[in-house]
Amino acid sequence: MPGHIALAKKYAPQWRFHTSEIYWPSTVEYFLAGVKETDVKGNIVDGTVTTSNVDDAVNHGSGLYLTTDIKSGKSAFLRGQNPSTAATAAYAFIAPKDNGVVDIYYWLFTPFNEGKKVPILGEVGDHVGDWERMAVRTVNGIPTQVDYHAHSDDGSGLVPKKLPIAALTKSISTIPWAHVIKFDNNQRPVGYVAKGSHGFWATAGTFTYVDAVVFKLQDLTSDGGVYWDIRDKLVTFAYPDTFSGSLDWLNYKGYWGNIGQTNCWWYNIHKECEIVTGPDGPYRPDVLGSTKVASTATSSSKDLMKGPLSQTLGTASTEATSSYTFYLDVSAHQITSVTEYVSVAVQQTCTSIPKPARDGDQIEPTTSAITKWTGTNKFTVWHSLIAIST
Repeated sequence: MPGHIALAKKYAPQWRFHTSEIYWPSTVEYFLAGVKETDVKGNIVDGTVTTSNVDDAVNHGSGLYLTTDIKSGKSAFLRGQNPSTAATAAYAFIAPKDNGVVDIYYWLFTPFNEGKKVPILGEVGDHVGDWERMAVRTVNGIPTQVDYHAHSDDGSGLVPKKLPIAALTKSISTIPWAHVIKFDNNQRPVGYVAKGSHGFWATAGTFTYVDAVVFKLQDLTSDGGVYWDIRDKLVTFAYPDTFSGSLDWLNYKGYWGNIGQTNCWWYNIHKECEIVTGPDGPYRPDVLGSTKVASTATSSSKDLMKGPLSQTLGTASTEATSSYTFYLDVSAHQITSVTEYVSVAVQQTCTSIPKPARDGDQIEPTTSAITKWTGTNKFTVWHSLIAIST
């Protein structure tokens, strides 16, 4: 573990906050001192919450809420601790996996998430408590990619604008290390924190993550605000592990915020009122163990074989042909023994498209490669870009 802690500090990011940010990070201790533990009806279960007692309720607090007065807190307690003027903390889970992989999940906690202003509806999506993450994957101690995350498990990273992007169909979550914006003599990554909602993006800019008919939801990031190098404020944990004493807060299974509203007039159309329920905590096996197939051998759902881009070991290629080598553990073979799977497929979407050999041809940016399922745990598939005559 000491070596892994050193690895987490070696690649600890700098987080860049928007120039207009007012809702800052905080330590878990700061937050718990300002909330009460309540049930679904608002009854107080524990009025003095600490890091060592927050999980004392039945089933580690599952179904409970960490509640505060939002109206008064938005101008005081919920503003958090500005890292440029106050001592606060960032949290990291270090998750060693097979084949030399160590994934490092850097978590930002803020006491408040500011929602988005929507025409007619007003502000939608405020919630108490906000856990956001970015992750660095290392292989044999060398960083290979960075995963940026906001709003959904698909991630939020965008290839930096300096890359020659000819066709990009969607935002992507995982950026190859060579293309990540870095600081500290080009050794450590930068994460851009969205104003108010705190999701991580790979660059400064305006990013639309919902484009509805009558409104857009956008994240704003910028340079020029508070730059926070989290290395010296990092609190590290091993994954998997057990926790006790002052780390009991990691066992808490309730919500890190107030219960959400359901009484807004638009709720049947859009399931978010002004206040939504706070998030789960950061100890999430589905995230931290994400290179594993999270399923049982009796399930046949194809969704169980899917996952965010951060699960792959592929690296970017500048050639017309690329290959991917990946590993599957024993649970994947257990699934195939009771399902119809006979092949392994990998889909590749190229973000930078070379010029076609012939004028008038177009390069298909998304290709798939298939290899037969075998008893081994190691697979290699090859991709070639396809030219389409027009």
